[in-house]
Amino acid sequence: MMKHVCVLTFSLLLLAGNFLYGQPPKVDKTAEWFQQGYYILNPAFGRTTTEIAFARRLSGRDSSINPQKTFLAGATANYLPQNSPAARQFDPVISIFDYKTRQFTLVDYGWGPAFSTNDNRLAYAFQLTPLQRPDKLYAETYKGNTIKIFNKSTRKIEEVARPSNNYLLDPFFVDSLKLVYKTGDRVNGPYGGAVSFSEVDLASKKTRLVRQPGIKYRLFELMGEPYLIRNQLTYTVYSPADSGSGMASEYRHLLLSEKDTLQDFGIRKFTNLNYKFAVNANQEILFLDDEHFMAEDTNYIVSYKKERLVERRPLPPDYFRGYLSPDGQYLFYLTQNMEGYLVNTKDLSRVKMDISAKDLHAVVWSANGNKLALVQDHESLAGTDKLTVFTIR
Repeated sequence: MMKHVCVLTFSLLLLAGNFLYGQPPKVDKTAEWFQQGYYILNPAFGRTTTEIAFARRLSGRDSSINPQKTFLAGATANYLPQNSPAARQFDPVISIFDYKTRQFTLVDYGWGPAFSTNDNRLAYAFQLTPLQRPDKLYAETYKGNTIKIFNKSTRKIEEVARPSNNYLLDPFFVDSLKLVYKTGDRVNGPYGGAVSFSEVDLASKKTRLVRQPGIKYRLFELMGEPYLIRNQLTYTVYSPADSGSGMASEYRHLLLSEKDTLQDFGIRKFTNLNYKFAVNANQEILFLDDEHFMAEDTNYIVSYKKERLVERRPLPPDYFRGYLSPDGQYLFYLTQNMEGYLVNTKDLSRVKMDISAKDLHAVVWSANGNKLALVQDHESLAGTDKLTVFTIR
């Protein structure tokens, strides 16, 4: 009898431990997409659909590709302007791939697609001037770029914001009718960067400045990504901490709302904070502290609440670089050997993912953290990217 009680007690403790601390996530490879000779840029998940949008651009690295024949190949719907498509074969094309139905839609020429919160619209930065094969993507390449919206119901395209000078980029929906976007400028010689945020109300057509350009040490503050945290608009800003020739040596990395500083991640060399932090169910900010001078230094996942340090836990020794899900529940990370792992951040239990050892070009999480997409070099096709979608449970 005592033996049975001990076994039952141990089993209950195991169940309680799994409930309290979590368990390794389960990952399923849901879909793949590629088109020979094309790069995949700026992927973005729909919130409630099985769609993922991205910019598709001819790589020019496979001499066997005939762009005039392959440009429209595979499309099940095409809303591109009909005037001179051959002249725009090197432009990025906003595309929507439904990985359940395998529908592939070509929308327009542009960058940075973003679905509205109800998935009825797709915003993007319209590429105004056709690109030529040798074009390098300097700030001048984007000059005049506007923000447009594709209405998925009516199949109509509308311009909603136009720059007074320079160019616009990276739209983001605050809700179904409010859209934030950035203004770009030359910030380092010929190179461009985002220097301010604006918001347009799609119902009233009114535009307001969210954050004006800032100058520190005679250099532009650089705008990072916008987010919705605690139902309010927030965004990252990289503020120069010293002067330099074109760019600062170090930047203060900030997470801001329009009124407050939500988190100061400190002064360091420029680090893109996208997927480097997350807000969990306890309203704590999780941060990947993985920028060190020495490769052998320990990496940490750090928790903050109200800008105070709550916890600091070491990451696995083979960690090289990582990407937190928006809710902070999962961490995807790579080793130096390009092995991929998915981690439950509650207890750092992990599962190895089925990915290739090819270069990784983009990582994107769905808003609810239950889908992950990776863009890598194709295993065998030159100048070709492959998109892989994973479902997590």
